[in-house]
Amino acid sequence: MSELVSGIWSYTFALMLSASAGVLAEKFLNISGRFVQPLWYRTFGRIHRRRRRREESRFIGASETFTVGAAKHEIYVRQFAVEGFRPEHLETGTVPSESSATLVARLPPRMRPALAPQLAEDIEEKRKSLERDPGAWNAEKLALRRIEVSREPSRELPMLKLHFARTDYASFQVVASAWEKRFTTGLEGGELRGEELLDVLPGLSNSFGINLTVETADDQLLLTRRSGKTSGGRNLRHISVNEGMALVDQDLKNGLPDPYRTALRGIAEELGVDLEGEPDIRERITFHSLVCDVTRYEWALLGHVNLTQTQWTNASFIHARKFGMGPDDWESSSLEFIPMEKAAVEEALRDDSDWVGHGYVNLLLSSMHRLRGERRAILAVARAALASPVRVGASADPSVTAGSATQ
Repeated sequence: MSELVSGIWSYTFALMLSASAGVLAEKFLNISGRFVQPLWYRTFGRIHRRRRRREESRFIGASETFTVGAAKHEIYVRQFAVEGFRPEHLETGTVPSESSATLVARLPPRMRPALAPQLAEDIEEKRKSLERDPGAWNAEKLALRRIEVSREPSRELPMLKLHFARTDYASFQVVASAWEKRFTTGLEGGELRGEELLDVLPGLSNSFGINLTVETADDQLLLTRRSGKTSGGRNLRHISVNEGMALVDQDLKNGLPDPYRTALRGIAEELGVDLEGEPDIRERITFHSLVCDVTRYEWALLGHVNLTQTQWTNASFIHARKFGMGPDDWESSSLEFIPMEKAAVEEALRDDSDWVGHGYVNLLLSSMHRLRGERRAILAVARAALASPVRVGASADPSVTAGSATQ
């Protein structure tokens, strides 16, 4: 409460000072307020905006990892923009693919998931194994290789550019497994520091996920529960959509990876609803966070889909599921709808032990984005849940695994 009061007082004081300066300038110096306004924007206004961004970064424990979910995975929030990234400020690019040996050589020794020769050998063996299995596949995937975080100069809006390289499913499986084993048994030199993750290469990312919360025309938030038949996160609560970016035409725009197209494909495949023709659909999809599930070393964009004032009600999603319109709807066993309101969101956040880790984080950050006036209270509930030494209903089964951020 003291931080809120301080912030309000700071803003009010600066605003009053600016207004007074404008009045004095016009009355005694005959200077139009049109000249004073830019002065306010570049001085007191800029100071206030920078202070607000510093406060926002403290809300989520910037530059540190934290443990969350049934499998107690370590999650790192690289960038959270409360207002979200505008479509024109979220760019992608590509970089040439490199061998696993070349990539491993660029890593600090303590961050290498395995020795380069062994890693290359295991990847090649996995590829051959997938080729021998008629029911398996080794699809091409996208690996995040570089991140550029910046601000749009005139209004200081957040900007993000992601650079991807080509990889495949075999590399993802081998490297993720090797890194998880290395990470969970303990890295040499102590715990991983958040600042070490500013460079994307640690752990060798070999996949990238698009994770979404969906708000329906009934002002309801759509949540799911993972199926018992999935490879990870079995029977755990999750957010609406969890899709991996791929090198397929549906995920590309002008030859470049496009997270918005992946989002639409994920909604169609997992929920059975085709939003491709919805007016202004790209404006309704807001990506607000870039995170990494450090335990599996999987990067993902988290976002929110606002379908209020459209035709897409709760019934639309329920009917699509009943009629089997989503080819990947088997990944979830049920749908759940909760009001997109402070009380309902807080209740869902009170206990993370029944959640897929990055799903819980997405619920938290999406609700802070959507209910901005309540974000401090919502975060306080999540902090209390994550800080509790005894998680309510925590699983005693050590075999419980979190779902992949790219499934």
